[in-house]
Amino acid sequence: MVRRIRVLDDSTVRKIAAGEAVESPASVVKELLENSLDARAKNIAVRLDGGGIGRIMVSDDGCGMSREDAEVAFLRHSTSKLSSIEDLSTIGTLGFRGEALASISAISSVEMVTRERGSVESGGTRIILSFGRIAVLEEVGCPEGTTITVSDLFANVPARKKFLKSVQTERSRCMDVVSRAMLSRPDVGFRAYVDDQLRFESPPCTDLRDRAAAVLGPKVARALLELPDRSYGSVRVTGLISLPWESRSTSAGITVSVRGRVVRNRNIVDALRRGYGSRLMKGRYPLVVMDLVPPSECLDVNVHPAKELVKFSEERAVLLAVETAVSDIVFSRKAAFPKQEGTVEEGAADRIERPPPPPAMVKVISSGPGQSELPVALREMERTRSEFDEVPSMEGPESLPPALPEDASAHPLRIIGQLDRSYILCELGSDLLMVDQHAAHERVRLEELKKRYITGKVSTQELLDPVHIELDQTSIDNLGVMGSALKELGFLFEDFGPSSIVVRGLPRFMGRMEGHEVIRDLLSGVEVHEGCSPPDPSFMPELPLKEKIIALTACRGAIKAHHGLSLREMEDLIRTLLECEVPLHCAHGRPTMIRLPQSILERWFRRVL
Repeated sequence: MVRRIRVLDDSTVRKIAAGEAVESPASVVKELLENSLDARAKNIAVRLDGGGIGRIMVSDDGCGMSREDAEVAFLRHSTSKLSSIEDLSTIGTLGFRGEALASISAISSVEMVTRERGSVESGGTRIILSFGRIAVLEEVGCPEGTTITVSDLFANVPARKKFLKSVQTERSRCMDVVSRAMLSRPDVGFRAYVDDQLRFESPPCTDLRDRAAAVLGPKVARALLELPDRSYGSVRVTGLISLPWESRSTSAGITVSVRGRVVRNRNIVDALRRGYGSRLMKGRYPLVVMDLVPPSECLDVNVHPAKELVKFSEERAVLLAVETAVSDIVFSRKAAFPKQEGTVEEGAADRIERPPPPPAMVKVISSGPGQSELPVALREMERTRSEFDEVPSMEGPESLPPALPEDASAHPLRIIGQLDRSYILCELGSDLLMVDQHAAHERVRLEELKKRYITGKVSTQELLDPVHIELDQTSIDNLGVMGSALKELGFLFEDFGPSSIVVRGLPRFMGRMEGHEVIRDLLSGVEVHEGCSPPDPSFMPELPLKEKIIALTACRGAIKAHHGLSLREMEDLIRTLLECEVPLHCAHGRPTMIRLPQSILERWFRRVL
């Protein structure tokens, strides 16, 4: 019989293994940075050409390597960081698998120049590999430390190369890796060059705030709250966190490291947000730079080829430490908040805000000039489950008829009032029409902005007091793509140093702070305003850049939930909404209104069977 199972050749095995550890140029940068940090480097320089697709160079002044070590450094599973499986339980280095250099060299051209620190030899070693094979091994003159240059990435793996993103996207991902490494290790100096232009430079520093200023901007760094360096149980927590109102729409501003290793952990992010309690708006994320130091024996770092995920044997203790550390500072006087009722000064569990107990009195506000209170004993509200089983189930919005019937114009529409200062209740004939005021106003603004843009009537009003905005690396990259489109829509701004801009003018229909938030969110990659669910791809496919800007601008300036409206304002909003070309959905595909027919109400109240 023909054998169907075969042993793969070494070249194929190396390429498959490389795919586990090296997914993109950012993966290469991460692995090389970790090697430099493990080599106890005090200064590291990173150079990128063509977004890292063309060339990546990482230089350090670490311990370097001898010629003998350099010869075996690119073999699979060769490492100086452990000698047996028992060492994994107390591993103190970032790397340990011995696969990074072998994986990188299997799918690229690599040059390494290294000299061992304190070596009596007059020179160092230069080794060049072409897709896993040594082409040059020679002695050269060089300083102590190591410089590794990677080029032609994925040239021999076209199936992997075609999945790379644009140069701008890959460059942004690489710089994100560098930024997070800088924040996790302020004791190491960093320089970063992009296409021969200096992007970052920060000497070694003892204060994390100084490093945050270099990466996030001085203004942002000054506003961060410092977590006291202390232990919560067996876990030490240090770092900086933002005030609740300095939040972001994504978790991209959160950098968490565990013993200096930058990691991704959804549960830690959730614990951070719980620490803020109700002071952090739903759907928003704080700006965080945090390092956790649990006992090394409680940490398992060998769960992901790229070492980005970790497991904790006592995860609950780690999460409680994070939550308590955040709540301690957010609810303290340092945060410049008034004292919150119901918070307790000691005890982690008591610091987390809980909903108040149910009131023993239900207030009924009458439609007349006065208001009355109807006492309702709680015991009267306690029914057995069998009694409530008889109540008919409520239909969901998807089972309700269209919000506007075909003969809607034939029915009078009367505004009844406002529910929770968020929903406008209307009587449409004999039906109940419920309108989401934010979604409705967003749709109105969206169509107004589109008309102005199409007709060229978008004008700019100059600001008497320009707005200064500090940018992170992602925002700087996005500015190069979005800059011209923003200016066409009425934004007037100019560079103010390498990592900030000054906004001197905004579209005439936009307020000062609203324009500030639109620019900041757009450049940071945010497309959805808080309170709005992500766009429905089936309703709103990928939009051109200018339409995305218009959509976010419409959302930012729209009336928010929990904003009281007068009867005249509600009438104007409903009238303009009904005049829109697409009145039933906002820019994100959410419904602007829902109609509850009289027939369903009668069925719920058992008026009909």
